[in-house]
Amino acid sequence: MHLRDEPCLFTGMRASDSESVVAAHIGTKGGRGIKGPDKHAIPIANHIHKMMHEHGEAYTMRKMLPDYMLELMMEAYAEKLYAEWDHSIR
Repeated sequence: MHLRDEPCLFTGMRASDSESVVAAHIGTKGGRGIKGPDKHAIPIANHIHKMMHEHGEAYTMRKMLPDYMLELMMEAYAEKLYAEWDHSIR
């Protein structure tokens, strides 16, 4: 599977002659030019990738992601924290 062949996470569109879908590495703390691991890559439209570089990942995600997806992300994070806590008390 190549992420460039997948639909954009934010818009659902696939690559076309007028817009490409790129593999954007999210969560990089080092800034521009420092790529994170491939397991942290998501398929997004190129213009949204540029927005992430210009305004930051958090701003772009809050602006572009639908509420249900933000809720799913928060639930996944809460489950991760609970699992870590649960293992620490055993």
